Amino acid sequence: MTTYYIEHGLLYDTAARDGAWLFTNEHRYYGASTPVPDYSTENLRFLKSEQALMDLIEWIDYLRNTVVGDPNAKVVLMGTGYAGALATWARQRFPSIIDGAWGAGATVLASFDFQEHAGDIGEMIRRFGGNECYSMIWVAFRTAQYLIDAGLDQTVTSLLNTCEPIEPGKLLDVETLFYHLKLAIQEAMLGQQSTAKIRDVCEAMMNSTEETALHDLAGWLNVYYANLPCNPFDFDTNMEAAQVLQPGAPENALLGLRQTQYQACTEFGWFRTTDLDEQPFGDRVTMHFFLSACRALFGEWVTDAVIYEGVRLTNLHYGGQDPRSTNVLFTNGEFDPNRLVSITSYINPFSYAYVVPNEFLYSEIYSIAEEDSTELVTIKQSIQSFIGLWLGDGLTPV
Repeated sequence: MTTYYIEHGLLYDTAARDGAWLFTNEHRYYGASTPVPDYSTENLRFLKSEQALMDLIEWIDYLRNTVVGDPNAKVVLMGTGYAGALATWARQRFPSIIDGAWGAGATVLASFDFQEHAGDIGEMIRRFGGNECYSMIWVAFRTAQYLIDAGLDQTVTSLLNTCEPIEPGKLLDVETLFYHLKLAIQEAMLGQQSTAKIRDVCEAMMNSTEETALHDLAGWLNVYYANLPCNPFDFDTNMEAAQVLQPGAPENALLGLRQTQYQACTEFGWFRTTDLDEQPFGDRVTMHFFLSACRALFGEWVTDAVIYEGVRLTNLHYGGQDPRSTNVLFTNGEFDPNRLVSITSYINPFSYAYVVPNEFLYSEIYSIAEEDSTELVTIKQSIQSFIGLWLGDGLTPV
């Protein structure tokens, strides 16, 4: 749990304007909010978004009556990502308690196979890195696939400096390899939230003097992971961190790895496959990989039907991208692939959706600054106007 956003940012500025209280909370099972002695599968059965909503509403009731001293105090919620979805779902479920909700990058649509994510990253590579870079990545991934299929897996193992041999018969290891190749490129290009970084990564790959596209990619990858003696791209090694059961372990208390994976397997999906044709990352990261991960972590009871039904019920309960809520605001960055499982167009009473041009994640949640674009300033001012409207100020958003 962080207190940063109750001391800084646009919501803080708005609360200061209105003389409002600000509170932050922690989701059950995350951080120090541990209701069970360990995170065995049996003990995770109460880790559900609907339980988290009940926690939130009862906490708000406590704050109103015990801390604020006003049982009728108005309540506006704000969150980012999954927390943003929870905020808007709370308004949907409890409109008599929640007066308005703002979800920044709110991932409201559960998705069994989030294949569009890879396609969106591919489009950004084309746009900011160039067609040549896109083609180089496309060729490199498929060359690695063909070499493994042809029994030349030792060539791939050597080039990519994997800790364990990648053998054709070990499908999960092959899928894990390609998952991490994609993840490394994605993190390198998007981690700094700058289109210039996408161009820089492409230039680093393209300026190589190696003889093939796969050699170019391997050379870049080994520089990117230069601090590792070898690259741990096998399936079993990649399951270890999310198999830790101790709530206080860093994997859980700080990173929330096991908890996040459990919710993905039982409620949300959001599995980033390479099933889409129009993307450069090959075709080896399939639902088989993610289903196998769910089973390795939580047991054989997690079938594809269980995951699919969990996703279906989540969208049934909350409405997906058509929640039909009032007094809700959705904001997303133009370059955030997760906008595809959020809401980018929405008009209901006292509600709207904004897409921030030329921005990645959550630029709209920070204080208005001199370096903000005109469009970003306008959206931030509109957010403040909507909050005022929910509180009864009668302001008209831009």
